[in-house]
Amino acid sequence: MRRLLLLATLFVLALNASAGTGKIIIRNQDAKGVGFDDQTPVAPVGGNPHTTLGAQRLFIFEEAARRWQNAIDTNVDIIVAATFAPIGECTATEAVLGAAGPMYWKHSFPGAPQQNVWYPAPLANKLSGVDLDVRDDILATFNADVDKPECLSTANSDWYYGLDGNHGDDVDLFVVVLHELAHGLGFAGRGASFADNRPSVFETHMFDAKIGLQWNQMTLEQRRASVTNTGNLLWIGPSTRDNANRFVNPVTTLTVTQPAPVARNYDIGLAAFGPAASKSALSGQIVRALDGTDATSTSTTDGCSALTNAAEVAGKIALIDRNSCTFVVKALNAQAAGAVGVVIADMPSPTRDVTCYPPGMAGNEPEVRIPVISVSTIDGDALKAQLAANAQVNGTLRVDPTQRAGATNEGYMRLYAPCTQDPGSSTYHWDTVASPNLLMEPSVNSDLLHGLDLTLHQLLDIGWTLPARSGRRILKR
Repeated sequence: MRRLLLLATLFVLALNASAGTGKIIIRNQDAKGVGFDDQTPVAPVGGNPHTTLGAQRLFIFEEAARRWQNAIDTNVDIIVAATFAPIGECTATEAVLGAAGPMYWKHSFPGAPQQNVWYPAPLANKLSGVDLDVRDDILATFNADVDKPECLSTANSDWYYGLDGNHGDDVDLFVVVLHELAHGLGFAGRGASFADNRPSVFETHMFDAKIGLQWNQMTLEQRRASVTNTGNLLWIGPSTRDNANRFVNPVTTLTVTQPAPVARNYDIGLAAFGPAASKSALSGQIVRALDGTDATSTSTTDGCSALTNAAEVAGKIALIDRNSCTFVVKALNAQAAGAVGVVIADMPSPTRDVTCYPPGMAGNEPEVRIPVISVSTIDGDALKAQLAANAQVNGTLRVDPTQRAGATNEGYMRLYAPCTQDPGSSTYHWDTVASPNLLMEPSVNSDLLHGLDLTLHQLLDIGWTLPARSGRRILKR
């Protein structure tokens, strides 16, 4: 009995995370009256108490820096030289939101885990325990033009300066800053050419499954080919692999069962409207949808008007080209013809290269009652070639519980490697087929939460550590 009483009165205080001995410090490089010092009056929003545009911007930066500071052991101060200024051309539909990276790289320093390997400035300082360079550690620039009416006007988007995630159609600055700071902390590399023939620590964790080599084991020609080896460029860090199941869902895939030349699993894009593809049982014959020409398009395969082969489409899966009209219009026309589902095949355009990735599909239409998915241009062309040869194409939309979206069967996360190289995005981001969307995908998605997801584990893989934790036992009397 006495032993039981002692056990009942003994407890351990919860372990409290504490930041490292250093801080992430934002150094404002903007001139007086602009950027972070813009004196335009604004109302407080979403937990941001400040009443000028510049102060709200700086507050979000500091809060994002604090989030990373509390997540990793920043034992040496990290100085971020930051500006809020126009970046390139900002159109009605496209804009560069921000850019950041290490100010410098170091190799073979005291405390380096690997010799002749480049480490980003903040990580090199952390591993050595001292500031190795008098320069700032991260350079970050964010696009002030996003707040102008003409920038991203199609989506009616401005920067959102709140912390509550209620950004609506606006761009959540907090998430964008988290993303860019991660690049500065080490979600970045030196490129396929390597600098001074040395890989970065990031590149020592890159593996090409097609040829079975890590990047630091390849020739320059092999690395250049690997950049566009879609689906085969992997991150092999153990912390990321061991935690992937916590952050990404089982993959939803289109499995074509016949004919043999195209029978396989296909990466798909998901629609923001209609029933969730991951919960839709869909199986059947895939057929081309045909429609008439109309004011928006001379194509007869884009589903932009009523389908002319409704009898053939009824009860089947309609394959429709992307082209001019909205995804919702295509879906509604296929649904009216009796289709049980829709596959949108991506198409090249003057502003869009052929890619190996299926497009995402925005929209909000409760009247769409059939599942709608997309495939890449290359995959769509393969299916259309079989249909043109009068082959019967059968497919099934299914959730594969044995594999995670954006990961291999072995659990390794895919890196973004589009077959048409995307400068500034290829290689140093997670693959866009991950689901749900991850912080370090090349585009900042509207559904991102304010978390660090697998990005934190990527940083642990390259040498960052978690903050020290402390606790003490208390014996109550």
